[in-house]
Amino acid sequence: MRHSVLIALTALVLSAPVMAEKADSEKPIELSADRGSLDQKKGVTVWEGNVVVVQGTLNLKAQRVTVTRDAQGNQQLQAQGSPVTFRQKVDGSNEYVEGSASNVNYNTAANLATLTGNARVKRGQDSVSGAVIVYNTATETYQASGGTAASGNSGRVTVILQPKAQGTP
Repeated sequence: MRHSVLIALTALVLSAPVMAEKADSEKPIELSADRGSLDQKKGVTVWEGNVVVVQGTLNLKAQRVTVTRDAQGNQQLQAQGSPVTFRQKVDGSNEYVEGSASNVNYNTAANLATLTGNARVKRGQDSVSGAVIVYNTATETYQASGGTAASGNSGRVTVILQPKAQGTP
């Protein structure tokens, strides 16, 4: 079960950046937290307090990570924090992809990573932010929504794209 939890955590963070460092998936995973519990009957593992997951250039931090596994082996990962943050090197570049949100959920069956609550993903000087960012790991597509003005959000998505430097393909 511990190996399954680590795989789910890896899948969560590796799924967010499209061009993450490919060699990271072959590196050992190190997980640390203040405490953890496992209920094998229910298929639930909970890590709490300063949770840190490191694999190669990948670094994920959260206050609480819960992994649920169903009878078919599908996993649902929920990370909560103030905020949950991740950072990973982009493959073949010196750039990093960074992201944050109040909650990050990853569903292996649906291939969906969902960042909610002040969600933000940044690569270099380009960024997208909104109330919710959903990334499909199978199709490598993103959807972002701004939420409602009543929720304290402007109700809009913000995208910042920097112009390419002269001579850059």
